[in-house]
Amino acid sequence: MLRLKKHRQKRDVLGFRLPMLTHEEPELDIAEIIVMDPDNTFYMRMGSSAMSSYHILQDHVLVIDRTLQPVPGSIVIFFHEGEFYVREYAPGQTKLQLKADTPADTVEIENSVNWQCWGVVMLSLNPLLQPQHRMGRYSRVCAC
Repeated sequence: MLRLKKHRQKRDVLGFRLPMLTHEEPELDIAEIIVMDPDNTFYMRMGSSAMSSYHILQDHVLVIDRTLQPVPGSIVIFFHEGEFYVREYAPGQTKLQLKADTPADTVEIENSVNWQCWGVVMLSLNPLLQPQHRMGRYSRVCAC
């Protein structure tokens, strides 16, 4: 035979609410803050220092939303000639310019050339863990 245990309701003591019940806050979930569309949100690690003037350094983790359309000034991930690039989106009259720190890293695409915008970078996760801490289970924190 199964016995069900009845739980008592918490009662206020002498008409006053318990302090822990008056100050309840929801849990902080980082995924709720940075992910707008879970099916179209991706993470990518920056592979070069081509965007350091934009404060995106090598090994930073980028949060990318594939549903957003790029607007001038957006940082975009694009696929061109078999490679992924992270650049600032700057469309022009006759060509598309994808800016980087240096003119050598800037990519210019003619309107007739095929390229694919893979997504818009929503934010960059900046690792702060010191090298002395990066061992054991912390060796891949923020993958730096």
